[in-house]
Amino acid sequence: MVNRIPGLEHALCRRDGFCQIMKIAQSLPVLQPLAVSPLCLDHYVELETTSNEIRTGNVIAPDGTIPSMKLQYTDNEIGIKQYDAFQKNSLSEKLQSVPIEGLSAILKVYVLVTSLSPLRAFIHSTGLVQTEPNKKFFVTKLLAYFEKHFGTAASAQAFGNMKELITQLLLIAEVNIESSTRSQGTPERCCSCFQLLAFDLSFGASVYPVIVEVHQQPVFEADDSIAFADRITKTFILEDTFELLLSGTTVVSEIYEALENIHRSVRLKNHSCFQKHELCLTSRDLTAISNFQKEFQSQEKFELLYPSINPDYQRILYALYHNFGHTSKTKSVLEMHLLFSELHDQFQALNLQKSLNHFTWEPSLAIPSRTFEKFDNSKMGQYRQKNCSIAKHTLAYITHILTSPPLNLNPVFSPKIKVYYSEVPFDVVIVKIRAEAANCQCQVHLDEKKGPSIANYPLGLGNNRIHILVSDGSRIKPAVIATYTVNVYRHSRPSLPAFDGSIMCSFVQDCGLIIRPDEPCGLQPVSSSYFSAVAQTQLLGCKTGDAKGQWVVPCLSCSENRTCDWQKARWQPDNCHHLALTKIQLQQCMNGRRVLFIGDSTNRGMMYYLMEEVNETLQEWDKAHDTKFYYNLNGGKTFTSYAYYPQFWLSLDQRPTFEKALEQLIQRSHPLENNDQTVLVVGGVQWLNTRHLHIIQKVLQRENLLNILVVIKSIGMGFHLPVDGIRSLSLNEVQNLWKENTEILSQAKDYGYDVVDTFSITMGRYKEFLQGKCACHFHEVDKFEFSKSTIHRKIRHSTNSFAGKGDSSHTKQSVLQDILPVFKSHYHVKGPINQAYSEILLSRVCVNRLNIMSTPL
Repeated sequence: MVNRIPGLEHALCRRDGFCQIMKIAQSLPVLQPLAVSPLCLDHYVELETTSNEIRTGNVIAPDGTIPSMKLQYTDNEIGIKQYDAFQKNSLSEKLQSVPIEGLSAILKVYVLVTSLSPLRAFIHSTGLVQTEPNKKFFVTKLLAYFEKHFGTAASAQAFGNMKELITQLLLIAEVNIESSTRSQGTPERCCSCFQLLAFDLSFGASVYPVIVEVHQQPVFEADDSIAFADRITKTFILEDTFELLLSGTTVVSEIYEALENIHRSVRLKNHSCFQKHELCLTSRDLTAISNFQKEFQSQEKFELLYPSINPDYQRILYALYHNFGHTSKTKSVLEMHLLFSELHDQFQALNLQKSLNHFTWEPSLAIPSRTFEKFDNSKMGQYRQKNCSIAKHTLAYITHILTSPPLNLNPVFSPKIKVYYSEVPFDVVIVKIRAEAANCQCQVHLDEKKGPSIANYPLGLGNNRIHILVSDGSRIKPAVIATYTVNVYRHSRPSLPAFDGSIMCSFVQDCGLIIRPDEPCGLQPVSSSYFSAVAQTQLLGCKTGDAKGQWVVPCLSCSENRTCDWQKARWQPDNCHHLALTKIQLQQCMNGRRVLFIGDSTNRGMMYYLMEEVNETLQEWDKAHDTKFYYNLNGGKTFTSYAYYPQFWLSLDQRPTFEKALEQLIQRSHPLENNDQTVLVVGGVQWLNTRHLHIIQKVLQRENLLNILVVIKSIGMGFHLPVDGIRSLSLNEVQNLWKENTEILSQAKDYGYDVVDTFSITMGRYKEFLQGKCACHFHEVDKFEFSKSTIHRKIRHSTNSFAGKGDSSHTKQSVLQDILPVFKSHYHVKGPINQAYSEILLSRVCVNRLNIMSTPL
């Protein structure tokens, strides 16, 4: 390794070269307003003209040009005055007479350049500061100094401006050196050269600095009497420099993977070199890539300045090379710049993925949501992003997505990619997720603007969507500036189709959550005599909707639930059966009836199931959280209304009471008859208790409706997972729900109400919940849009499946009757568990109104 990059000393560290670079910079589309160093004043214009410009304070044009070819200054013109005060012999008497405005300081920052053509450069986190003339420099962490000097909000911008200004100058120096060496015979680039530079920058009251001077031999301390802490700065910075240069270990597989990813990237399709499906790399290029990968792994106290994903740097490069003329040489250098920018992205993604793979923690499935603040004490919470950036172009990015259990994201994480997909097996019911912003002034929130940056999410069956919001905290009102989306698909329970040798198994509860210790858990064999009786419809109709029962399912073995056909699982009462109604019977039953629902989303799922079954279609649907009225059921012969309760999002003093909500629903659903033509369905997940039953009776008495049919939907499974933002129940609390549910059912029947016991039906299949934080939804509504050609194709497929099984015209007519209503539907309510207890509801509503004997469910 050689501590000298050819041409760099002359271009930046000697006055003529440095001022030439500053002059070139004046004609560029710069990243920020650019003030000229006081060392270069007479290099441009007469000193008197310069003094006039300082007084007038003209501003540089937005495009970076200089109006009227005069030297212009931004708020940083005080940088000239500052340096005059700090350096005794630097400027003339005229400049020394200009007063110093605002707070000022000189910063000495250390930049390690490891390559030119293409540029690779790193800035050290430690620098020297001089805040008063003729005072000693003192050591500081740069970002900490900016926070103290400019405040938290503006510190990131000031630090970013400084890095952009230094990078811009280095890029100009590269092109200038490239141009001069090309005219002298284009010597090969040096792969083993590096140079540690010291940049003196002047900061005033503005967040935009002035680069005053660049030193080839960095000064690490002011004098021999400096404090011990300052004297060791030189040792530390040199040690960090050699660590970055020498201690890295090349990982060939990572380089190969990065190049493969770039080779496949569509972003490079417009670049001629890569259009040929080859990277056109020489051995010297591969050496440079290898060196960059080692440096990237060994940054430690340094931070990468360039290569960068900032597109403004590419704009500057193209402008520079345009001025110097497009030759094959400059085109190849531009290609290398692009390649190294892509490598930067790839190495960052690989490092983050490697950190994720090596980072593990125990999932805290028993932590209640109220102890959310304690998550930072977990292994996941202890993980901290090593560095955040203050560059403007990182505002809209996150640096990584951490999950427990680890999710295999597709595509592999990259800050630029905003949408991801992953799949998890059935048994994964919750995921802990965390993300961190790339920019120091930004925050990450999950799902909503004020959400946490780390949270537990329940994974319902099917697709689950998690939003990661990046907000800019430097604004008075933080605004969301980017959104990442993680789609997690959770597979259904593993299932095998039933075979001739299948046996029937039953279960009441899952062994993973034993709610009733007195009952067996898991699959149990079902006696053949019991099923023979059920098959021959020898059981009587159930008298209530809470008849004790169990789930039955065909399996190859009751000792292994993966061998069961879960598509054919059904709820079966022990000693009776619920009536299964045909469409015609259901429509007859609902003729002239008015059905009122009050409750939460689980009650709403039953209502939509009833609407679809009665109407043969579900033409309208929404996640109603207020009051809804439906007049188009059963050819206008059936009326349905719905009121959402409880409105938990309102404050207690504004939240309607149950009595008020029920009273309003009844009054807005008139006219109502005081008989079973009026049906009231009440219930939800876990808000219902025996006190509500008394309120129902009181309201019905007041409204003269004591003879209507009331059906109580009991408690259901939910809130059993430690999800952030909502309550979560311990095992003991879930077991207490069983006792509470028993009391509700008993008292409801004492009042003469009918019931549907949803707790017994849901507790054995609690893992089969669908989307929703409560893990309590066992239904979802899909929208269907079928064309006529699709319907006819489905009908042909169905009729062909029945070929040879009787009269074809009769078969076709039967298929039409079965399949057409489904394809006419605008929406369809899915969910076998919701279907099970909704069918019981229909049975209870119609059992006393039909003289036709129905088949069991």
